[in-house]
Amino acid sequence: MPEAGTVIDSRYEIIRKIGEGGTSSVYLAADRHVGRRIAMKILDRKSIGAYAFARTEIESLRRVKFPLFPSIHDAFSDKRNIYIVSDYVAGSSLWSMCRGRGMPREQSLRLAASIMEALAYLHDMKRPILYLDLKPENVIVSEDGLPHLIDFGIAGWLADHHIPVGTIGYSPPEQYMKDEEPDERADIYAFGMTYYAIRHGRPPDRDPQTALYDIRHSTILCSSEKSFLIRCCAISREDRFSTADEVRRQIDHIRSIPGRIRKIFFYSSIIIGISIACVCLIGRMIKKERQNEAAAKLVAASSGYMEEGSYTPEGLGVIRACINSGTLSEECEQEFIFELAMGSMLVSHDYRTAAAYFSRLDRDRYREVPEYIELCNIQSRFDYDPETAENVTGRLFADIVKRAPSKMKYENMIFIAGCYENYDPDPEAGLSKALSVLKMAKNELDGLDEYQDMKDRIGQLITVKEEKIKVKRKIGERHE
Repeated sequence: MPEAGTVIDSRYEIIRKIGEGGTSSVYLAADRHVGRRIAMKILDRKSIGAYAFARTEIESLRRVKFPLFPSIHDAFSDKRNIYIVSDYVAGSSLWSMCRGRGMPREQSLRLAASIMEALAYLHDMKRPILYLDLKPENVIVSEDGLPHLIDFGIAGWLADHHIPVGTIGYSPPEQYMKDEEPDERADIYAFGMTYYAIRHGRPPDRDPQTALYDIRHSTILCSSEKSFLIRCCAISREDRFSTADEVRRQIDHIRSIPGRIRKIFFYSSIIIGISIACVCLIGRMIKKERQNEAAAKLVAASSGYMEEGSYTPEGLGVIRACINSGTLSEECEQEFIFELAMGSMLVSHDYRTAAAYFSRLDRDRYREVPEYIELCNIQSRFDYDPETAENVTGRLFADIVKRAPSKMKYENMIFIAGCYENYDPDPEAGLSKALSVLKMAKNELDGLDEYQDMKDRIGQLITVKEEKIKVKRKIGERHE
């Protein structure tokens, strides 16, 4: 496959790989003729069904004229590969936005409504197209906040030839049965599991029965979301919503619940206002409804103050308001306290505040809390035992390095590198340890197609620390 800087067809200059699947790789490239960035999918023409796959995708992209799908611009082949050139959608994958933390209800519903609008368009075409591989990784949220569905066409060809397709956990049971032909309800099932994943920040269980159980007993989903997803993700497709339009109407229904409740309370208070007992009861209900509404607004507001998956200082202020509002559930409050503690430590560098919030967390749920508190206390004072500081740093590093990739993980590794550099009695040894941590983070990041800003930042830190080591060694040689 091409390296960065390679020019293909005397026109397209490869910038970097941005995706890879079982049958193809996708690259960000520059169209030198018109001066814009494009996405280039490359298929090995020797792979089984390559031409059929490419033809299906090209035909699908040419037929689809909808703003939430990329438009095709060019297609050609050479002796080794087949190339498909389409729009490049600048933004973040839906999975990178929600992984490990989940997404607020209102933001999830807003994105879900747009995704269903795109699926409804595909299903309502004169010759309907099934997406068949919907999951958060295949949705790019552009800079204007709209979700774009990418990488489709091949799945339809495989399904037509009764070859199992999709992603286990997201695809419905019938999609893997030779005697069953998928229909629009397969996409509805995958949509339901995708919604579950973005609300919880983790993939659905691979077993459909267990996944359905998790939906029913979720502590994050509200009752209207649960009943909606139970029908989307029913094991038997006869029990699911029958069309994408029906799903979209249900999403609109759920989103309008707060407004409908306000109207119900308003008219009820007029009708039974003559009864003091009823008025008191309604008053308590209105207060509770307002508290729930206030909490939902605060949670939604906090998501607007994020950069690359981390809260900005303004966002931390919103989270602090959420915690102080008294409207959050215990589980949600714990999550927000953790975010505020981490943000205070890594973003604001306010270690005393961070330690205070870490101390409010459930130790059974957040087992690394003692190490964070101890390091925050060390950072906020001048007198400390270097050996203790290094031991605490080592324990925290052993926990962080095992975590799944996330912006927070690499922020932690930068923090740990700083601790090694600051606490080791031997400055050169401390720098070497810090450099090892940063290089480990960079090696992991090099295997990922996201977190480009973090890659650049860690690369710069590595360069600085390597220069520091060179300078210290030169100074040492002079003294000798």
